[in-house]
Amino acid sequence: MTRTHFIFPPAVLLVLLALLGAPAVAREAGVAEGVTKKELSVEPFAGDATKQVVTDFYRFPPGTVLPWHIHPGAHEVAYVLSGEMILEVEGDDPRRLKAGESFYLHPDKVHRGLNKGSEPVELFVVRIKPVDQPLAKDVEPPKTER
Repeated sequence: MTRTHFIFPPAVLLVLLALLGAPAVAREAGVAEGVTKKELSVEPFAGDATKQVVTDFYRFPPGTVLPWHIHPGAHEVAYVLSGEMILEVEGDDPRRLKAGESFYLHPDKVHRGLNKGSEPVELFVVRIKPVDQPLAKDVEPPKTER
């Protein structure tokens, strides 16, 4: 007996998966479409097994507006490697940051970054976060933004 195999074209497979309820690839919390993220390291925080140190590299293309988000329980320190960005933190005036400048965010601080320039922005970010919490969580915009 001869077996016939049928191979679905990729577009048909995508439609079938959508109809069958396969989960779509979701955007990572706190990151906008087009942003490149490279996780550089995740290490235990010395002396405290409930925390970890996460280092990441981000590249924001021109026009990027990150969603409002928090880093649950996490301290964040970022250094602008190149470009110029605007940091908006709930309750504070927007800050314009350029290459060579850094910022610190307290845990659970509602914030977002914007690249309104014509060049990409590159950031090096260090976070000390609880092991049992996500790196970021999208939140509602501050009341002044609605």
